[in-house]
Amino acid sequence: MAKIRPFRLDDIPGVVALRRKSFRHSERPAAAALGAYFEHVFFRNPWRDETLPSLVYVDPSGRPVGFLGVVPRRATFRGEVLRVAVTTQLMADPEHRGVAAIELIKALLAGGQDLCFADVANDSSRRLWEGLGGDVALVPSLSWTQPLRAVRYYGSLLGDTVGARVLALGLRPLSWAIDGFAPAWLHRDGLRADPLTPETMARHLPALLHDVALRPDYDETALAWLLEQLAAKRALGELRRAALRDAGGALVGWYLYYANRGGLGQVVQVAAAKGRYGDVAHAMFDDAWHCGLTALAGRLEPQLLPILAERAGAVTRAGPWVLVHSPRPDVLAAIQRGDAFLSRLEGEWWLSF
Repeated sequence: MAKIRPFRLDDIPGVVALRRKSFRHSERPAAAALGAYFEHVFFRNPWRDETLPSLVYVDPSGRPVGFLGVVPRRATFRGEVLRVAVTTQLMADPEHRGVAAIELIKALLAGGQDLCFADVANDSSRRLWEGLGGDVALVPSLSWTQPLRAVRYYGSLLGDTVGARVLALGLRPLSWAIDGFAPAWLHRDGLRADPLTPETMARHLPALLHDVALRPDYDETALAWLLEQLAAKRALGELRRAALRDAGGALVGWYLYYANRGGLGQVVQVAAAKGRYGDVAHAMFDDAWHCGLTALAGRLEPQLLPILAERAGAVTRAGPWVLVHSPRPDVLAAIQRGDAFLSRLEGEWWLSF
């Protein structure tokens, strides 16, 4: 009979073959490179915990026909340390797709973690997750976009038809003339941008987010590894990161985003002291404008709503779903009411399979 067991190093070739059969896109098309990345992420990550393993569904011959990756993480909930299972790469052989996916998720949700978290789920995964007792985190499942060079940004949404290309070409002189001026609302409020280091993030996040119920539990070594993975995800552009300080040198917050020059930048994380989120966000917008971006986009956080409303930003439900599961109703309630810090750095979004 088929069975589920922990993922082992010698399963990697079979799981790589399964992934190449299950997904058309890969940032690492060569089997050897993809296999090395599987080993690096699931067996060499700094949070490795054998009690929270990735899972394989194997047929009677022992061949992997289903897989669910798990990257253990740590968080704190009102000062209590929680074990988090970040899930990724749910896949199954077409001949076993229904049964394998269901059994893998059931086994995951029955594990010893305090919270399961997935943040790039599609509609099929969402329906399966909810059917097995999981929840959708509604606010983080929304996406936002803030235009910085509005004419060029909205022009890019016209598509790639012949008519759209002709129209864009005709409007190019006007768009460059209008977009050559920074928006009137753009400002930095005198904040100084310093290099953002793992030490700064690990040391200051608890103070910045002291009134947030659920937040990540960072340490310098793990952050150094995580930032290295982010910097290697080059398909989205250059990783921009800065720690922001006021005139007195006090840390106000930081930002991390990808700058795809002349295009849309993707925000990874914004952290700010209470009452200073708007200042940090505007400093990030200013930096993105000077980098030549037409707009920034990211996962919605409640603090961002008034800023977007004033700056003609947009909120949509067009991206992936954020899925959560916990045996603790108080943890789930905190997530649903927005009393949780769940940036793209906390889930699977930063991975680059």
